[in-house]
Amino acid sequence: MHPQFAILNTRFFLRSHVYTGSIGAFRYRFAHSDSQTLHAAVYTDLCYEKAHDVTERDFPWTDTGVEALKAWLQERYESFISERT
Repeated sequence: MHPQFAILNTRFFLRSHVYTGSIGAFRYRFAHSDSQTLHAAVYTDLCYEKAHDVTERDFPWTDTGVEALKAWLQERYESFISERT
């Protein structure tokens, strides 16, 4: 698992209501509007608001949900890498 994803846990998402990050051109965004759901998005090259290739998914804000989110991010990242090579 990529080190940037490995650090994610339920407490990480208390840092902000919206958190963005990137690994090169692979970009990701997490948001929450309540204490039960995490909204994750991945996209490339542009900001979230202008990207045309946004893939989004919601996860429960639980230990199990965060583990599923991390697995999904890793899957999306590996797909991104394989498409670029």
